[in-house]
Amino acid sequence: MYNSEIILAAIYRAIDWMNEELPPERKLIKSPQTRLLGPESLLDSMRFVTLIVTIEREIQEALGATLTLADERALSMKHSPFRSVESLAAYVATLLRETTNA
Repeated sequence: MYNSEIILAAIYRAIDWMNEELPPERKLIKSPQTRLLGPESLLDSMRFVTLIVTIEREIQEALGATLTLADERALSMKHSPFRSVESLAAYVATLLRETTNA
């Protein structure tokens, strides 16, 4: 029901919004491989949280679905869904499937 292009577009809009606030050397590249969390990420913890909240808002506006991305489930996963744009998009798709099947 929700394709990956729509999910990526919502994430990229959040990145665009975040990049407006970042200095040139810290701007995020809009790519599935962009690291969001960990040593290769350009985001500090506050900016990471802001990005996640902005992505939630973009998903709500684009798809009409209310999601909480940073919950106990996500934080306890062996492989964090926040590693990269690609892994986050896959996690969002999973949550959306679960919400529509609930």
